[in-house]
Amino acid sequence: MIQRLIDTYREAYGGLPPKVWLISLVLLVARAGTMVIPFLSLYFTKELGFSPAQIGWLLGGYGIGGIIAGLLGGYLTQRFGAIPTQALSLALATVGFLLLSQVQSFASALACLFYLSVTAESMRPASVTATVEFCDHPDQHAKALAVNRLAINLGLTVGPAVGGGLASIDFSLLFYVNAGGELAALICLLMVFGLQLRPISPVTSSSLTTARSPWRDGRFLVFAVLTILASIVFFQIMATFPLYLAEFYQMQEWHIGLLFAVNTVLIVLFELVLVNYVKRFALLRVVAWGQFLSCVGFGVLPLAVGTSLGIGFTYVLFTVVVWTIGEMLAMPLGAAYVAQRSTEHNRGAYMGLFVTAFSVAAVIGPLGGMWVYQWNPHAVWYGSLILGSLVFVAFLKMAEAERKNGERGAGTAADDEADNALTGGDSDSVDR
Repeated sequence: MIQRLIDTYREAYGGLPPKVWLISLVLLVARAGTMVIPFLSLYFTKELGFSPAQIGWLLGGYGIGGIIAGLLGGYLTQRFGAIPTQALSLALATVGFLLLSQVQSFASALACLFYLSVTAESMRPASVTATVEFCDHPDQHAKALAVNRLAINLGLTVGPAVGGGLASIDFSLLFYVNAGGELAALICLLMVFGLQLRPISPVTSSSLTTARSPWRDGRFLVFAVLTILASIVFFQIMATFPLYLAEFYQMQEWHIGLLFAVNTVLIVLFELVLVNYVKRFALLRVVAWGQFLSCVGFGVLPLAVGTSLGIGFTYVLFTVVVWTIGEMLAMPLGAAYVAQRSTEHNRGAYMGLFVTAFSVAAVIGPLGGMWVYQWNPHAVWYGSLILGSLVFVAFLKMAEAERKNGERGAGTAADDEADNALTGGDSDSVDR
């Protein structure tokens, strides 16, 4: 039994090229360094005396910067390559954290946060693209992207934990350590990969002619919209989720923190194993079930309201497990679908738009969720069930269309006229 468990994890973690692990190590260092973000609202309130309304505008500006960063990072990745784009992002973000430590006025804070978001978040599509391009075979995409997410989650776990200690000593330490983390990631990147001024796969004039823009790929745009809708539910973790737990389940901050820790621990321990198992199935079907479980996990939240704290905590813990399983299915397999939908010549643009979809949801989700919450707190979660069901049906319909039309290469201009999956015509497919 123990040996079988060891073999399962060895298979899940093995078989990837060393460069995949190295690029994820760079991402881990960078994300561990961005420890200031969770404490910005406290810093702006306690140190600079900003009002809640001003903080809302500041965080909104950061979110809008993230939307631009996804598109910009995708463009730069496609034009100059994944490694140079990451290097530029890390270098400019280092400056951004140092500038943020010096802001005094609302206007300067808004401008600096916007700059920091655009520069720091533009690394994301480049990192995902590099992870895919370093794979030896498309079958490795899902597992490699799970490693990429593992690095992010570890970094976002270590960073805030260290950041909390630094903030209790002196808030300014957060900015300097953040800048040092970005600089350390930049040094690691350059030491391992050098500064490759050309894309990993050189682009020829013929490939530029046939490479299709993601904005002309109708089915991918539908996929991106469905991702936004499902992610609007997921990003309630940033707004209404902790508020609902405190108000209706009488949970303290440490209860809520423990639930978030469970989410991270499950991802670290089981995501690679789960992805290694489900990667054999049709990607869109797995994504459909993942997004559905994620929405259901949030949607059933009101069902134990009114119970004791012990029962309520146990029930909410169960819902966290449900939406975490959904997250582990939908996130890496969704990125793997995008990787297979694109080609080596337009993957940066595809990944940039895919990352942008999450940034859009990260802005709309908290704002929309809070608006509905003010009207009826329970409606947020019942609405999540409805939205998740609609997204689930739409993803399954896309998967069925691809299955009927058979597998074909995607991401080139030659596919444009045939891309009629949702209208019953021929279509591209990456169904496995």
